[in-house]
Formats: sequence, C-alpha cells, structure tokens
Amino acid sequence: MKKFNKDRLPELTKLMYAIQQRGINKNCEQTLRIHFREVEKLLQKTQVFTIWKNKLANKHGAAKELIPEIFMDAYISILFASMGLYKQANICLRAQLETALRLVYFSTHPVEFKWWHEGSEWYLGAKSKDVWGIEYQYFRQLKEVGNFEKVSGFGLFDTIKSFYRLLSKYVHSGAASFQTRPDRISPKYIKEEFNKWVGNFRKIQIYVDTILILGFAEVFIAFGTDIQKKMLRVIDNDKCKRGLKQSLKLKFRGRI
Repeated sequence: MKKFNKDRLPELTKLMYAIQQRGINKNCEQTLRIHFREVEKLLQKTQVFTIWKNKLANKHGAAKELIPEIFMDAYISILFASMGLYKQANICLRAQLETALRLVYFSTHPVEFKWWHEGSEWYLGAKSKDVWGIEYQYFRQLKEVGNFEKVSGFGLFDTIKSFYRLLSKYVHSGAASFQTRPDRISPKYIKEEFNKWVGNFRKIQIYVDTILILGFAEVFIAFGTDIQKKMLRVIDNDKCKRGLKQSLKLKFRGRI
C-alpha cells in the first residue's frame, strides 16, 4: 500500500483535509482534556450491550444484527461529540433509540423483520412511519410496559415521544441545532453544546436500557442479581430503576 501523501490531493480535498486536521483533531484533544472522566463514564454505559448481545444473538435473528448497531450508534455519538460534531452526535442518539425499539418489536415478529431487512415499508400503509405504529401503540400494549408504568408513574413512552421530537430537530435541521455559526463553518469545541449532548446521551440510555429490559424481561430476570444491578446502574433515573425493580419483582435489596 502506498504511503499517504496529502500534497498530492486535489485542491478542495486538500483544503478539507487541512480543516479536519486543524479542527476536529484539536477539538477531540480539547474535549478529552476537559471531559475525559465524563467520556469514560459514558463509554462504560455502552458495555451493557455486550451482555445483551451474548445472551440474545442466538435466540433472536434480529438481535444478532441490531444490538451491534445500537452499540455503534452510542459509540459513534461519543466520538462525534468529542470532535465537536454535536449535530451528528445527537442524530446518532435518535438512531440508537429507533434501533432499540425495532429490536424489541422484531424479536416477536420474524416475518416482519425479514420484510424490513429486505427494504419493504409495509407499515406505511397503516399510516405509521414506524413499524411499532402510531403513538408507540405496540409498546403501550405490552404487559411488561403497562405494569412498569403503573407502578413507577414514569410515563415511559410519553417521555420518549417528547424527547424523540427534540432529537428530530437535529435530523431536520431546526435552527437551534445548526452546526454552523455566522463566524465559522468548521467544527469547534463548545462547552455548552457538549454538556447539552451529554444530557441527551444519558437520557437516551435510560430509554434504551429500559426498553430492552422490559422487552426481554424473562431474559433480564434470568441474568441474576449481579448482572441485573450492573445493567440497572446504566439508568440515571431512580424512579425508573425503582419501577423496574418493583414491576419485575427483582429480589435484591437496597439502592442500585
């Protein structure tokens, strides 16, 4: 393989490369110098998907493909945010949530998973843009979700609906989510934007992990106390954790 020579690049490509080297690498260094402890904690949260993958990959065809995608969406979101690409980082979070929702749905709908995998959008005929129906109808009918919302008062899918709308502004380029500014077009580390993304990341992990726990409740219960505690620690919401513990009748005592 030939050694890369940036001087041989065409003019505009060379300029793009120079901007990337000056901007994104500098942003990453600055972000990690200031926020390395926070980033490490967020990366630790993504390790829960290895547990799910190891347990579900051989049970559900959808899990083998979708769990690595859920992990990658979270991982790339962290990477983008470290580079100062906050819009892209938030778009990845919406994708992570969508993939988790699809995994739970497709785990009991293998035929629909095959159709979806082949690119069929049969669900659009039902006037829904997603396989789970309008207003998350599929999930609202699940016994585990109903029990959880009843004992926790968390209103999981009402909360998800509101937060999904917020993340969609990044996808559809709402003015507040622009990545450019009048004084610059290259990415730049901005503390306020990074902290806003961190809050979004933590919330999405609450929703994703709760969805997976409720969607695969029997598997989660069979994990045993130590792994259950480890997985619940990813959820930064005491009300949500207490609701899961109560609705699933988990046996361990004390705070998580």
